Amino acid sequence: MTTSLSQAAPHSVLSPQSSALLAPAALAKIARMELVAHQVMDGYVQGMHRSPHVGFALDFAQHRQYVPGDDVKRIDWRVFAKSDRYHIKQYEVTTNLRAHIVVDCSGSMAYRGADEPLSKFRYAQFLATCLAYLILHQQDSAGLILFDHAIRAQLPPRSAPTHLLTIAQTLENAQPASESGIAPLLHEVAERIKQRGMIIIISDLFDNAAAIIEALHHLRHKRHEVVLLQVMANDELAFPFRKFSLFESLEKTHEKVKLDPAIMRARYLENVTAHLQALREGAGKLGVSYELFNTREPFDRALTGYLARRMGSR
Repeated sequence: MTTSLSQAAPHSVLSPQSSALLAPAALAKIARMELVAHQVMDGYVQGMHRSPHVGFALDFAQHRQYVPGDDVKRIDWRVFAKSDRYHIKQYEVTTNLRAHIVVDCSGSMAYRGADEPLSKFRYAQFLATCLAYLILHQQDSAGLILFDHAIRAQLPPRSAPTHLLTIAQTLENAQPASESGIAPLLHEVAERIKQRGMIIIISDLFDNAAAIIEALHHLRHKRHEVVLLQVMANDELAFPFRKFSLFESLEKTHEKVKLDPAIMRARYLENVTAHLQALREGAGKLGVSYELFNTREPFDRALTGYLARRMGSR
């Protein structure tokens, strides 16, 4: 048996010029959700997140004693009536979220289970597009990075609604190929992105777990909030193969092996369980939000479920 790599037919589109990734039904579900950062963000653009800076926006932060040169309009006269001292009000600046959606487009992402409508990469494309839509819908900024063993495309964060189509078209034009080095690429992302924000990683995470956790630590050291979304096919999680089969590498074209799945199943599942546990525990210790997506579950239902749990944890 040889694994299938074909992709499903695209969903409905918004217009003849729209990307097939802009599925109206899925976007309508996502529009009711929020993706709010759990830590403060840098910047001064009006949005729904809090900044560490103090300025003149709408959210009251604290009082401080008046000093010559301060605007007298900011004096709190109620405090003066009680203390006979001049104090002014300070406010927190609200800022927009700058989110970078980092998508793995290496060869292993091309895998599609025999009974599943989407490959891992197509699933990741839909997740990324829906998240970009959600971020832009709440007037925040979304960017995109595509990688395999190198960064293949990078769109800086923008908040313009038209940026969604640019992101969707860039994703649509990408093809999963080549080998991947996830951990080294995440280190590179950490060095490339200077201003702290949210980094959303969508990948099957087929790399050494300890190396991935070290790369996540690098991102957290740079004060980014990190969201780790692992996409795997049900075949990879359950290993349902029964017959003596031919397994082919999707990243190294000449690597093929014939084996009896019954002999390998127990050891394979043990290794997968250990890998997932290491990622989950490592992410938890770093304060990284981690979620495993099984491509057997519709992407819109899985994503809205994750976002609902995330909103409930605030």
